[in-house]
Amino acid sequence: MWCPPLRLRLGQASADGYFEVNMAKSKKKPKKQSPGRLRRAFGALFGLGGGFFRRVVYLCLLAAATVAAVIGFGRMEDYVQKITLARQVQLKVVMKSQPTWAGDELIEQVCLSSGIRSDDFILQKDLTGQWMHNLGKNAWVKHVRGVRKYYDGTVEIDCELREPIALLKQGDDICYVDTEGVILPVMPVARHLVQLRDKNSFTSLGQSGEPVNSQSLLAGLAVLTLIREMDEQLPRGDRLWHELALLDVSNYEGHVDSAKPHLTLFTKNQTEIRWGAAVERELPYNEAPWKYKLASLYRAYKQEGTLDAYSYVDLREWRKEKSDPLRQS
Repeated sequence: MWCPPLRLRLGQASADGYFEVNMAKSKKKPKKQSPGRLRRAFGALFGLGGGFFRRVVYLCLLAAATVAAVIGFGRMEDYVQKITLARQVQLKVVMKSQPTWAGDELIEQVCLSSGIRSDDFILQKDLTGQWMHNLGKNAWVKHVRGVRKYYDGTVEIDCELREPIALLKQGDDICYVDTEGVILPVMPVARHLVQLRDKNSFTSLGQSGEPVNSQSLLAGLAVLTLIREMDEQLPRGDRLWHELALLDVSNYEGHVDSAKPHLTLFTKNQTEIRWGAAVERELPYNEAPWKYKLASLYRAYKQEGTLDAYSYVDLREWRKEKSDPLRQS
């Protein structure tokens, strides 16, 4: 008969002189769990213990989550593209902050020049750059700020348009020109334009989007720009731009008759306004500088309320009063 192993322990002697024998079952000690092989490998390799191992695990989990998110967004974009194609979104074009002087026909012409079609796929990535490039080639567009697409099919164009200031005529050719001298095609605009005329010029006006290549026309344009800028700084009751109709630059630099005004303005009622030499050009003897001419023009208008109250206005003459501050300019 098998008996479990005994362990003897001598106790204290009893009263009769014998020793007691204590019998007890042996207890097995639990085996100590050894660390995992991967953990032992990292610990042996780097000598950093369990903290390093946990950090590595966390980094691996974070990387896996990032990859999963990227894959998820990619699949979502593919899904949105498929839905958009299925819906056949029709694009509609709008212009952001269009100027008040630009008519509907001009705005439509600018929008069409972008090349946007109603059946363009709105999520195609290279479309925006192509539209901006097309807009930049339009003579009316001075600067393209951007083009934005919306998922409802709206395309918003944000650009700065050139504002015309004068009208040019050469035979049957008619065009507009802005303050920078850029030629613009004729379109309906809610803006009063003054005609520039050079009866001695027989060259063509040039193509739309190109600058004016005539020194006489550029000289007249500089005068009109000064008057227009002054007008915009004054109260509405003191403005005279609306009375002007024509600026004749045929005698620029006295090419026809040096004794006559080089540049001459006319009102709608044909009142002659003798401006004289061009801005920043050498002045004939005893002729007033352009700042004084500009002040005299508005002084004459304010005094009578209209330039047509005079038979003519000669801006070349100096005032006799030496106390006039403009006399010192």
